[in-house]
Amino acid sequence: MAEQQNRFISERLSANLAGALRLLDAAERALSARDVRLANVVLGFEADARTGVAPTVGAVRGDAAVEGVLDLAMRVADLARIAWRTDRVHPAQEQVLELRDDVDSVRAQAATAMAGGFEELSTLTRVIARADAGAAAMARQCNLRRLACPAF
Repeated sequence: MAEQQNRFISERLSANLAGALRLLDAAERALSARDVRLANVVLGFEADARTGVAPTVGAVRGDAAVEGVLDLAMRVADLARIAWRTDRVHPAQEQVLELRDDVDSVRAQAATAMAGGFEELSTLTRVIARADAGAAAMARQCNLRRLACPAF
């Protein structure tokens, strides 16, 4: 019975992580392509994505990792939505590339967890936090560094 329950938890977490990663992939594509429409679509899926991820009993750390990936996807999509506006100072290409590398690390660590290494969830959580911090810093720069209109 315990083996069946563990398999169910593993399958449920894998499915939840896979769904969250699909949303993160779309957000990253929006950022890379400077596609505001795609960013808005990703942001529009937030409520559906969160209700589609039912908590997995006995997998609190796994659920936290899934929520972290969803939060990261929303932050990256929001960044893609605002970063390339004409009234903003755009992020440096190096920053975008670093964030994309961090997102790749999230994908790789999530794949490891989904392949049966759920004991690696703490590492996944750290990788998500790093990527999220980078995306948040870029978003703050875009918001704080709006081009000022000179008052005459």
